[in-house]
Amino acid sequence: MVRQNMECPAWRALSLPAQAIYPWLKLEWKGPKANNNGKISLSLRQIADRAGCNIKTAMRALHDLQRKGFVVVKRPANLGLDGEARSHLLELTEVACPPETRPRNLFKEWEPGADFPVAEVSTNNPEGRNGKKIPVPSRGMKRSLKGHEKNEHVPSRGKDRSPKGHEHAQIDPAHVPSKGTSLVTRGLGEIIDIETKSRKAQ
Repeated sequence: MVRQNMECPAWRALSLPAQAIYPWLKLEWKGPKANNNGKISLSLRQIADRAGCNIKTAMRALHDLQRKGFVVVKRPANLGLDGEARSHLLELTEVACPPETRPRNLFKEWEPGADFPVAEVSTNNPEGRNGKKIPVPSRGMKRSLKGHEKNEHVPSRGKDRSPKGHEHAQIDPAHVPSKGTSLVTRGLGEIIDIETKSRKAQ
């Protein structure tokens, strides 16, 4: 760490988590001979583990370093063709980034209210091409069941539901007692005649 850089306004404006994770990023730099600046890679999980914070705090700290000009994302995090996650490739602006021979020191140009842009992680395969991901249905579209098959057996609103086996129940009119006939209310063979109100009225 260079004391002159730590005394600049941009460093003093950094949050404490951002100041805490920056030395861990700089430790990934391999020096001027094997200069890997611009290819420095640490996942948010690794940063959080080393700094002793959670992933969301590490993400906000990395964004703060970008806003103040200490870090530039050369390649955003993404999923490769094989589905394996790849972390950000970072440039530390206080160190020369090949093929350049001089550092950019963007943090020295920072002023309050004039933050540098922050690289956002893009959604992988949002259209669901090549079978990588099932597209999220837009509002008004029907969602399918597992196996991506439509549920053909769910009746629409207002229609009668059929019993198991998807067969409509058939009722024989001969088995429906007419008004005023006796009803079976107990076991087989035991019949209780119930006089209906219509007979009493007669």
